[in-house]
Amino acid sequence: MDENLDQFLRDHFSARPDYSSFDEAFLSEFLKKGPLHRFIPTELGGRFESSLDCMALLDMVSYHCLPLGLALGITGSLFLRPMARLAPAELKAAVLPRFLDSAELGGMMITEPTGGTDIFGLRSTLETGGGRATLNGVKCWGGLTGRAEHWLVAARVKKGDKLTRRVAMVYVPLATEGVAVENYFDALGLQPISYGSTRYANVDLPESYVITPPGGSALRDILDTLFRSRMGVAAIAAGQCRRLADEVAERARVRVAFGQTIDGYDQVQYRLSGLRGYQQINQSLWNFTGVWSDLHEDVSGDHLLANASKTISSNGLSAAADSAVQVFASAAYKRDHVVGRAFTDARPFQIFEGVNDVLQENTYDVLASRHGGVDIEAVEKELARYGLGLSENIPAAAREALALDAELSQRQKVRYGELISWMLALSTLENQSAAERGPIEDGQRLAQRHLAALAAELPYLG
Repeated sequence: MDENLDQFLRDHFSARPDYSSFDEAFLSEFLKKGPLHRFIPTELGGRFESSLDCMALLDMVSYHCLPLGLALGITGSLFLRPMARLAPAELKAAVLPRFLDSAELGGMMITEPTGGTDIFGLRSTLETGGGRATLNGVKCWGGLTGRAEHWLVAARVKKGDKLTRRVAMVYVPLATEGVAVENYFDALGLQPISYGSTRYANVDLPESYVITPPGGSALRDILDTLFRSRMGVAAIAAGQCRRLADEVAERARVRVAFGQTIDGYDQVQYRLSGLRGYQQINQSLWNFTGVWSDLHEDVSGDHLLANASKTISSNGLSAAADSAVQVFASAAYKRDHVVGRAFTDARPFQIFEGVNDVLQENTYDVLASRHGGVDIEAVEKELARYGLGLSENIPAAAREALALDAELSQRQKVRYGELISWMLALSTLENQSAAERGPIEDGQRLAQRHLAALAAELPYLG
């Protein structure tokens, strides 16, 4: 099926002179070919085999079209998989089979006008009683706003007039009375994916739609879902970085400047090496996390693995697109060019599902809390949690930078979190067997450059 789907995507997008976004007719045709079946359990008619298999699909689709890969990831990772894992048997049996023979989509809504990363700052409320649940609030920036028919919505549990710190997750069909898309945003990129603001006004639902243990909180389930989805960002980034590397290699082969094709210039080769490096790093991350996530029922405590996967891959995706634009020069500065679109479409990956700066600070704080401080030994212990060893190829300056004996500012924690994340990325790259990983030299050099640059920057953050 993957070969047929790959050829279908290749035929569609190659038939256009430049990069073309997908329209509704194409999206429906694509979905009816069954890519979402890979996220649905076999007992419900799907073809789920493993998270690794789902990530391979995201990688392949994102090679052809980054927004299409994201749309698949939103529905598969943020709706279908948590519904399959967490929803009551009767609810998932009623909902998931609807994705088998239709072009239906799903999503998750957490973010509100007041913010999204601070989950205890949410103002949406859920009240339960008498077998019913009532949802009120406003959500925004949910990918596939107004297009997806099925939603998981996060809200704070309300008891009387009191807004508690308990968080609930509830299934809400878009067609439910009281659900209204108030407006659509004119987003800078990812144009085929609709974003907007959705109001929930006294939405009445069966209490069985609440995917939260009675009297408990869904916070751990939400974190588990988000952590798994953050790991999947590496698969989307890997596919798109591979596409960018291919596009740049072909451009360099045929573009003539100063009497020769530009692939003969050292600076162009340097950029190509970086593009291949980002692809290798991202692929190693999703290969590792795909296996890890299936071996563990709850990954809500795996902060370093989830944060590093998301921040390294999304930062790398933006850097790769920026580098590719530089090689194409003015030819890429067009809305309908694959590289120009990648430059704009890549940027929000550093924001959604946890702003990268916040995640990197969180990485530092979690390690400090677990190990009573952060030094190279603490990082080594944390990597051992995932069965990884500390790479011998970490630059000496990066190792020495972790000899901390002072209270750090927030901006310092962010940079140290990034340093630690690159150490994990390098370890996952070198962890795979030679048969599995293929070439890794570009990825190793890239990781070492980032580690050395971060170490050199640290003394100047005061």
